[in-house]
Amino acid sequence: MSKYPNCILPPELVPFPYFLLYVMRATGLIPEDAEPTRMQLLMADWMGEEHSASITAAYREASKSYIAGNMALHRLCLDPVNEKVLLTGATAKKPQEVSDWMLKTIQALDLFEPLRPRRDQRQSVIAWDVGPSSIDQAPSCRVSGILSPGLTGSRSTFILPDDVETLSNSITPLKQERLAAAFNELVAILKAPAPGQMPRAIRVLGTPHIETSLYLELARNRGFKIRYFPARYPDPTDENAWDCYEGSLCPQLADEVQTNSWLVGMPTDPERFPEAVLQEKELMGTKAWVQLQYQLNCRLSTAEKFPCRLGDLIVMGLDGKALPELVSWSSSQEFRIQGLQCVGLGSDRHYHRPAALGNWLPRSEVWRVAMAIDPSARGRDEMGWVVLAELNGNLFLLDWGGTQAGFEDETLTQLCEKAKQWGVQTVIPEPNYGGGMFNKVLLPHMQRIYPHCSILDADEVPWSTAQKEVRIVNTVAPLVQQHRLTVNEARIRSEWEEAERDQETGHQRTLMFQLSRVTTDRGCLQWIDRLDALAIGCAWFEESAAQDQKRQKDQRDQELLQATIDAIWEETGRGIEALALGLPLRGFSRGQAAGGVRREG
Repeated sequence: MSKYPNCILPPELVPFPYFLLYVMRATGLIPEDAEPTRMQLLMADWMGEEHSASITAAYREASKSYIAGNMALHRLCLDPVNEKVLLTGATAKKPQEVSDWMLKTIQALDLFEPLRPRRDQRQSVIAWDVGPSSIDQAPSCRVSGILSPGLTGSRSTFILPDDVETLSNSITPLKQERLAAAFNELVAILKAPAPGQMPRAIRVLGTPHIETSLYLELARNRGFKIRYFPARYPDPTDENAWDCYEGSLCPQLADEVQTNSWLVGMPTDPERFPEAVLQEKELMGTKAWVQLQYQLNCRLSTAEKFPCRLGDLIVMGLDGKALPELVSWSSSQEFRIQGLQCVGLGSDRHYHRPAALGNWLPRSEVWRVAMAIDPSARGRDEMGWVVLAELNGNLFLLDWGGTQAGFEDETLTQLCEKAKQWGVQTVIPEPNYGGGMFNKVLLPHMQRIYPHCSILDADEVPWSTAQKEVRIVNTVAPLVQQHRLTVNEARIRSEWEEAERDQETGHQRTLMFQLSRVTTDRGCLQWIDRLDALAIGCAWFEESAAQDQKRQKDQRDQELLQATIDAIWEETGRGIEALALGLPLRGFSRGQAAGGVRREG
């Protein structure tokens, strides 16, 4: 029997796992003779434990939202008079889907007939009442986005935050603070306990999206209990793979893999996600993405693994008309740029303005400008491009971008117009693409719009056969770490604004995101095209500098050889003495005599 007098459930359905089994069978989600998978039951047991605030961290598509939706419906069945449910998420879309499912299930199953809203009650998907509910400002169930002003509208007894953390709403410290502050509001709107009513509870559901996940903050510092349900058994002997759960791995999974070492790497839910299915899903993402989204491992941010820190860049305004002949970097706080959003990892949270600048040289002076392009046809990948300038061994990133439009005339025209805008002298296409096909496609547009610019052939572009990620890191990381890469502040701002308009993948496509998260691991990034273009441009300038140095060395060697020959033929003998003593070979010429008078032969 239920201890709640308003309960509408028969005794056998009062325990939540049995209620879940009934709904899954009655709605046709599983056959009449089937049961939820073991992983689903483990999550159901965890959500049903009597914690005031808990977090269920589970891999994508683990059914955590479905199970939690059943828990909300279960609570309404146990006390339909007093229970007030709040469904929230990163936006209102996901909670609305759960709310809609709950309403349809109530209408579809006879068991829930007493819960069906009366004609005089609220019935909207975003706010609805159950039949026996008391007259109250707060509906029996309501929906709100986690950052919505309507979040604090009315008080609740059960709050279900579902995937409130996304990359777009937590990529910067400011956004993380806003999201964390929203949880303060959730705690504030939770009703105080009342005799005879259900215990108040917050049940957070989530999959980490960033290495400094909000779920870690809630578990470490705010008293939330957390339990991890990864897609594969982790290795207890691997500190990085095991310690990341901080003792909160699902106990059944932990006991099993510690007792049976052969389970390491095996699927934890083989009924729904066998090895073949997991492999297919993992191939669609990067290693870091798989570790976050499927293994729930947030311990990725180490200086050794991510060699490029955005804080090592020098950021300043660059208009392409002049460049400083000297630019220096400092880590001092006074040079941090506070108003510029930084997407770096961990403590890498500030860009830096230059600590000192030399004289500004106009474009007509010795500095060079090039556009590097990583071509891509229409599809998932982007055509990435950057505009780089070089002066005195320092590189200046003036502009960059990417497009999925492929080789459309509009795209090629825009590239040529960008080259003209920045006074580009040389275009450097990736030499490993289509055997020079891109050059042939771009050339007619360039001749029409900006004929003063040359396009390099494939054999003129330096290229490494190393793995792409290794090549990029080996090229770009030294420049970043040595503070030899200066970036246009205005373009960082505009790229951020572009990314904010694409909540799904916008930030992952940005150059700053790619730069801060590139590693030498194959497939470390889903999108790497803009960073690859930067590496192509940096490699060309570095190769050109090396060739210039070689030419200068050859010239110096030739001058030294000529000076040696002149010293040997010098008739006073002082040249031979200079050679023997290692003195500078200056002032000698062939046939020179004492007193500087040439003897006639």
